[in-house]
Amino acid sequence: MSSTALAWFADYHTGIGEMREVQLPDGTQVWLGTASAFNQSYDNNQRLLSLVKGEILIQTAADAARPFLVDTPHGRMRALGTRFTTRLEDKETLLAVYQGAVEVRTSETAATTIVRAGQQLRFDAHNIYAVETADPAHEASVRGILIAHNIPLEQVIRELRRYHAGHLGIDPAVAQLPVFGSYPAYDPERTLAMLASVMPIRVQRRMSWWISIGPDA
Repeated sequence: MSSTALAWFADYHTGIGEMREVQLPDGTQVWLGTASAFNQSYDNNQRLLSLVKGEILIQTAADAARPFLVDTPHGRMRALGTRFTTRLEDKETLLAVYQGAVEVRTSETAATTIVRAGQQLRFDAHNIYAVETADPAHEASVRGILIAHNIPLEQVIRELRRYHAGHLGIDPAVAQLPVFGSYPAYDPERTLAMLASVMPIRVQRRMSWWISIGPDA
């Protein structure tokens, strides 16, 4: 079964362009980004979330008796009293920690490390990759805000596709133009209008759901 199909049957899920905040039975708060889904499994021994698709921001509640765990296809994260985001990407998981710390263990090799507040990293089933400074853009992303600090336009468009139920293409001629600023990714039309007002690009619409971005010739 595809991740999209699994998402529809998950305990909590959002559609394209939808965001949602939920409070779990222990008081933990979870924010789901666009097109995201997770399952919840609580018992007397542990609190476990399984991320099926997309991204979530978690603010854990204190519970000395039960660890708080998050599983993805690439491994397990154990929260050590914390606020963090995790996102499923094509072949790896992204973790960014903003408060506390999170222990990571890969699913195939059991490689382990602790990611502390202000840090982020990616991992797959076999490897844990280099620690970087946590990017606040990941936390904002769950809330539908895109923060751009000199990133290529094609990366912005790739993010907007998560909120647009249709075709959103970009001409290679403008793909590497640098983008700065904060944009409402949850409203792709508004974001594209903002970009077109400050960049040498043209937004063309063949149909309401078919949008192409090219040079402003």
